[in-house]
Amino acid sequence: MKNWKELFDNLSETEKDKVAILRVMECANGIIQYAYRDSAPYALTLEETRKAMKFSMSCMKTMTIPFKEETIILLPETEKICREVRELYVNGFKGGDDEAFDEFMKASSASANAVGKERLYWAKKQLAQNVEDIPVHTLEWGVNYLMQFFEEPS
Repeated sequence: MKNWKELFDNLSETEKDKVAILRVMECANGIIQYAYRDSAPYALTLEETRKAMKFSMSCMKTMTIPFKEETIILLPETEKICREVRELYVNGFKGGDDEAFDEFMKASSASANAVGKERLYWAKKQLAQNVEDIPVHTLEWGVNYLMQFFEEPS
């Protein structure tokens, strides 16, 4: 098993910014999809869901995020880590592989803790200002999902 904490903690501040943006977008997309599939009262319309999903899935596939005036591009070593985490997600959530699921959750926790709460809120703001295909209010869903990985003070 990988030491996800070390891998994410050792990223540069700039790469942590990029990972935060990617993770908020990925998690918002996941909730958008589940809400639609489950016919949740807060689900987006089919058109909005497809638009957000198409944008997000394209970003995850290319590991780039087109903003209005720049494109966020992960460094190759960061991209490699994020692709491994994505593979764990696919195998764990979509493939029913319990070990992959557990490893994905460890990696998710490590990434969230490495970037920190403040950076996740900053990432939400960056996405809200620079991406039109994902409704702004859904970005909060992504941040809220990631907040589960922070330990509450005892």
